[in-house]
Amino acid sequence: MINIPHHHIKISVIIVSYNVRDFLIHSLQSIKKALDKVSSEIIVVDNASVDGSVQSVYKHFPQVKVVENDSNIGFSAANNIGLKKAKGEYVVLINPDTIVQEDTFSKLIEFMDNHPDAGGVTCKILNPDGTFSIDSRHSIPKPSTALWKFLGLNRLFPKSKIFGRYNLTYLDPNKTYPVDAISGSFMFLRKKAIDDVGLMDEDYFMYCEDIDYCYRMNGKGWKIYYLPETSIIHYKGESTKKTNINYAINFNKSLYLFYKKHFHKKSFFVFSWIILVGAILRAVLIYIKNFLTKYLPNILDLLLLNTTIIFVFYFRFEYSSQFLFSDFLNQYISINIITTLVFIGTSYFFNLYEKFKISFSRTLKTNFTTFFIVAAITFFLRDFAFSRLVVIISALISPLLMMLWRVIGVKTVTEYQHHIFNRKTLLIGTDNEARKMLKKIKGTIESRYDIVGLASVDIKEIGNSILGIQVVTHLDNINEFCRMENITQIIFSTHNISYEKILNTIAKLNQLNIDFKIIPEKMDMVIGKSSIEKFDEFHLIEMDYAYGKTFNKTTKRIFDIVVSIPLFVLTLPLAFLMYIFSNKNIKKITINGTNNKSFEVLQNHNKPLKGFLNFCFLNYQILRGNISLVGAPLKLISDEKNIIMYKPGLTGLIQINSHRNIDVDEIKKFDIYYLKNQNIWLDLEIIFRSIFNK
Repeated sequence: MINIPHHHIKISVIIVSYNVRDFLIHSLQSIKKALDKVSSEIIVVDNASVDGSVQSVYKHFPQVKVVENDSNIGFSAANNIGLKKAKGEYVVLINPDTIVQEDTFSKLIEFMDNHPDAGGVTCKILNPDGTFSIDSRHSIPKPSTALWKFLGLNRLFPKSKIFGRYNLTYLDPNKTYPVDAISGSFMFLRKKAIDDVGLMDEDYFMYCEDIDYCYRMNGKGWKIYYLPETSIIHYKGESTKKTNINYAINFNKSLYLFYKKHFHKKSFFVFSWIILVGAILRAVLIYIKNFLTKYLPNILDLLLLNTTIIFVFYFRFEYSSQFLFSDFLNQYISINIITTLVFIGTSYFFNLYEKFKISFSRTLKTNFTTFFIVAAITFFLRDFAFSRLVVIISALISPLLMMLWRVIGVKTVTEYQHHIFNRKTLLIGTDNEARKMLKKIKGTIESRYDIVGLASVDIKEIGNSILGIQVVTHLDNINEFCRMENITQIIFSTHNISYEKILNTIAKLNQLNIDFKIIPEKMDMVIGKSSIEKFDEFHLIEMDYAYGKTFNKTTKRIFDIVVSIPLFVLTLPLAFLMYIFSNKNIKKITINGTNNKSFEVLQNHNKPLKGFLNFCFLNYQILRGNISLVGAPLKLISDEKNIIMYKPGLTGLIQINSHRNIDVDEIKKFDIYYLKNQNIWLDLEIIFRSIFNK
């Protein structure tokens, strides 16, 4: 970026910011690269952010002009402040949650220089998943156009010139043409046109100010164009959440204001009310959608809880006497009501639905506490004595059903996959910044990234290994690799990869249902679709281990016995037959134990520690107390001698993360994490992950 006297400034970039610090800094990084060798100025107008946005801009971009407002004065008013200060031949209005290519401004300058009739232009705007954003360009929402959008006909018939007119979905997004209006997230405007049209209408606090401004610009004879030769990414949803009810209300209020301002007198009175009712209905539908999205786990759990109790009641009384639904409503339903109220209370106590919706351990805790309280009520109050057996059986079935839908959800819903199971991730980049982030990801125990490989911009690096992770593909061949390996997430390092290359890659892979994230230059964070994940160094300060505490030690041993005894009984006949036929291969091998001790166990020496028969031998060692269901990795005495800090187990935190190529330092962190946090619920979650993550 070149800063020179204002009468030589080619571009003035105006950004209105409100509590999106990290997105703003990343956006400024991309803008700075795109403005290289272009005479320019950048103006950030901050609407009283409280997240340190202003301080971060001062620190990282001292050359940027910052205007600090005392309050949130709205998008139009804030842009007007920037427009008054702008000195460039062209003015760019851009959202803080955007990323531009290196050639974006140069190509738009060239286009505007060659089209003197153009008052404004925009480029192709991409969503974070690489798909085309239909909001890039649109028409002026005349009454009929707005009505088709409210009724949803634009989605049903996107190629129709009548119903698809609002977002011009019938036009080819890869061709250049004049349009009625462009998105306010990125408007490249001619300063002469701005001086001719005037400032934005500040009656619009947010939304529709871009439509209004384009409408006024058209009225002055200026043309507005859509140019797809370059593109940007817009993380829409961070500055404003489009699934938020406030968005629906504010957008529709602004749209109705625009309609009333420009078309009301020219339309039928009843037609204006149809538009208003459509806006209200849209807000209601978004509210219902948000409600179901937020409370769906609560609803499912309560539905399963009550259904379980009803069915148990049915079988309890149908076979002993007769189940009558009238009796249930008059008498038995009291147990459903009590259990439901207790479950709601305990779920909030264990924070099940705020942060741990998919947590197996929290689900088990909530069910255990709920039925313990309800059981106490039925055992101490005679009026509920009829329901004791129902409560006991329901206590066994209900948590299993609740965990079942979570398992199904984990396997089918992307958000839930991210929460419980590590997602297959490809890291793009092999430079120092990528190495630094790779080390942090690998060293963060609760990270859900499963880094399966690295992609390089240099084909000669394929086959190299960085921190135990291999360079598996070249950026130009990434499409086929992602299809073959079922990659679900890609992280880009921006240090030595151009934004143009990143955006082109995202666009190329948009059909593969992949989440794309970006590591901003010199920032320890990953920016994704409306989210930011920060990776700080993992500090271990408190050394109060939970593993050795008497209560945890006792419950762990009881749990081992309760699980291993049924397994021993069920597997004994088949194990005995296999032992007879494999007797020649069965030998004693020595396993490393805790405190530098060891113990012997029978194993098929051809495949030690693997297979059904070897599992049965190990299960016997669980009964003897030599190993546990969950613990440290099993190591043969012939292996390299390692000090085992806790009892070895069939599975464990290290075992379920072994596919991530974890190094010695990471293993130590996993060990300490397990020692600090061990409890029966963590063990259960590890067991579930070892079973269902295969």
